[in-house]
Amino acid sequence: MIYDGTAAIDRYRGLYRGLDALIDWLAENDPADLPDGCTKLRGDLLFANVMRPTTRRPEDATYEVHHDYMDVQMDLEGAESFRTTSGPTVPEGAFDEKDDFALLHPEDPDDYLAATLGPGRFALFVVGEPHMPTVVVPGGEPEPIRKVCFKLAVDRLWEKDVQL
Repeated sequence: MIYDGTAAIDRYRGLYRGLDALIDWLAENDPADLPDGCTKLRGDLLFANVMRPTTRRPEDATYEVHHDYMDVQMDLEGAESFRTTSGPTVPEGAFDEKDDFALLHPEDPDDYLAATLGPGRFALFVVGEPHMPTVVVPGGEPEPIRKVCFKLAVDRLWEKDVQL
């Protein structure tokens, strides 16, 4: 996981091809201008999902994990918290290959790291990293937010890159 201010995202250039493509896109575009729904920025290698969820209490949320795509999440309006866990996890069903996700929960529910996003911050969750997004901020109540989740294909998928 990387958690930082959006103004500092360029310092992570060179880590992943998808992240480099996103950094280039962000240098010329404002994510707040994206329409709700899915917008392809570089075909299936880099796209943005803009949504308007309501934050949830942790007991009403679930961890998720991906195999082929990393998430870069940013809040456009409002604020959310998120959690990650580094301990052992238990799947809550089969991995959905088509949508690249599985739901799971940690063996120890108290084994987590929590942080708050909000405008001006981002979190990158790498493949295989359990994360629970869209959690109510500490001391707050569930509220609607507007956020973008950029989906970045892992480097092995970029090897087949044909300008999509």
